[in-house]
Amino acid sequence: MKLIDEKGRLFGKVNIFDFIILLAIVLVVGGVGYKLIQRSKEKSGQIPVKNYIVTVKCAAMPDTFSKALEKDKRLYYDNDGFVNAKIVAIKEVPAVIEVTTADGKLVEAESPSLNDVYVDLEVADKANEETIKIGRTTVSVGSKLNIKTIYALGIDGVVMDIKEK
Repeated sequence: MKLIDEKGRLFGKVNIFDFIILLAIVLVVGGVGYKLIQRSKEKSGQIPVKNYIVTVKCAAMPDTFSKALEKDKRLYYDNDGFVNAKIVAIKEVPAVIEVTTADGKLVEAESPSLNDVYVDLEVADKANEETIKIGRTTVSVGSKLNIKTIYALGIDGVVMDIKEK
């Protein structure tokens, strides 16, 4: 018996194209099922997590930024919803900005209305991962991270420190 006969059927019974389509459907259904099982394990706490404190500096933010962060300390991203990080501490220091003097020189001076805001985030990430993620974003010291809640957005924050909790 031939593997594929003259009519293009596998073992003389099944059309080869139908078999390929059926195999693709089985693989897709299997992949979706695996993802659903993994998500349910994550939500039920069966996958161990590791906790980190990630410090992010948001430079030259308005005075109202810290107050807005205090309203809801959960991080929220449009594509992910609430993620695996929450704000545990906020520290403000006066922002140092460059200003032009009357004679045209650039000098650094403290801003009367802007603050550098240091935000400590508690992150619960999967223990078996090699990277640390907040939502879908991998973080490391020196990387950029937007601090976003439903009340505030700090664009281009810089990760200053990561510590295991």
